[in-house]
Amino acid sequence: MEIPTFLEEEESFLQECYPHRLNLVIKQGRGCYVFDSEEKRYLDCFSGIAVNNVGHCHPKVVKAIQEQSSKLLHTSGYFHTEPMAHLVKKLSSVLPEGMNRTFLCNSGAEAVEGSVKLAKKYARFRGKSGLHVIALKGAFHGRLGLSLSLTGQSKFKRDLANFANFPGVIHVPFPYLYRSKLDEEDLVENCINELEDAISLISTEQEFACFIGEPIQGEAGLIVPPDDYYSQVSSLLKQHEIPLISDEVQTGFGRTGRMFGFELWELKPDIVSMAKGMGGGMPIGAFSTREEISRAWKPSDHFSTFGGNPVCCAAAVATIETIKQENLARNAEEIGRQVLESLTDYEKSNQMENVGEVRGKGLMIGIELVSDKKSKKPDSLLASKIQERMLERGVIIGVGGLFGNVLRIQPPLIIDQSQAEILVQTLLECFKS
Repeated sequence: MEIPTFLEEEESFLQECYPHRLNLVIKQGRGCYVFDSEEKRYLDCFSGIAVNNVGHCHPKVVKAIQEQSSKLLHTSGYFHTEPMAHLVKKLSSVLPEGMNRTFLCNSGAEAVEGSVKLAKKYARFRGKSGLHVIALKGAFHGRLGLSLSLTGQSKFKRDLANFANFPGVIHVPFPYLYRSKLDEEDLVENCINELEDAISLISTEQEFACFIGEPIQGEAGLIVPPDDYYSQVSSLLKQHEIPLISDEVQTGFGRTGRMFGFELWELKPDIVSMAKGMGGGMPIGAFSTREEISRAWKPSDHFSTFGGNPVCCAAAVATIETIKQENLARNAEEIGRQVLESLTDYEKSNQMENVGEVRGKGLMIGIELVSDKKSKKPDSLLASKIQERMLERGVIIGVGGLFGNVLRIQPPLIIDQSQAEILVQTLLECFKS
């Protein structure tokens, strides 16, 4: 088979830091499907890493992009534009009451770093040192300097010297129940005790700027914490007056069956980081907070040349409106529950051997594969094989997890029941084969 010229160009000119990529050239996308160079159709159940929440090229998003791109492509944040104003107002309508101050940026890593920067500024505003930030083991917050330091996985930091060693970051355990020897209650208690020790023993509460956590850990393997974990975290943080940052980069905009993941546990974060599903496929991020915290900023404390790009803002407004108008969070909850129940039933009936656990919320579902259910030894090779065989059968899924052994099921939120059944049946066929 002759190699296309552009693939030879990639081989010759791209830097060699990209992960292994699937043998698929995507030419077009519509709804829940993408098409390759030979017009073969694939059911996309990965959504560009949980980005295409409203599907590929949603007509309302495309229309918004077309209309805005014919008027204005860029101005920078030194000028006022209507799309920026419309978007920050739209975000305030879906965030908790009072969280009406937003900064617009370009990515999840930028949103996370901006959130922590604001938290540190707010600590100084209140007379605290703000030296330390509490993050979680297993977390993923991005690949920039601070965001990578916050990330609680060593595999992303190898051979980077002090680039991923931002001072003051403290990691505490996250309750990964499947891989714990403790029961649920004891595991949560242990995690809360570790958090309390970090606050009272490692440092003093006056030195903490914030706590940051993903409601569900995405890159770690779509790990869902026990229901009472975050409520206890929130209570402890309030006791010590430490702001809570909810990293909603992957869990936001309907993915978990709620508009934001923190709603699953009725949390009230102080700062919310957003990106991925926010722009309908366009690169955009944001972090939002309350008026009292935003007042810590002074003019020129933070800025982004491309942040608030008018085309991206128009796309984001159309995306949020589509999620609301088409009840996509509810669809994610309902279809996600059906998929979870089907996969769990197959796993319990031994029709899906080597499945250690099926878990998730909404359309954020992980299937952890093991070579032996008793030892729970991770099987990353099997995960890769299942992904390849799914691709051969026309279904795209992701692979991730702390040990590279978790199948990631994150389709567009517009997926219907028949498409979900195709996903489940194709998975079953791959396991049987």
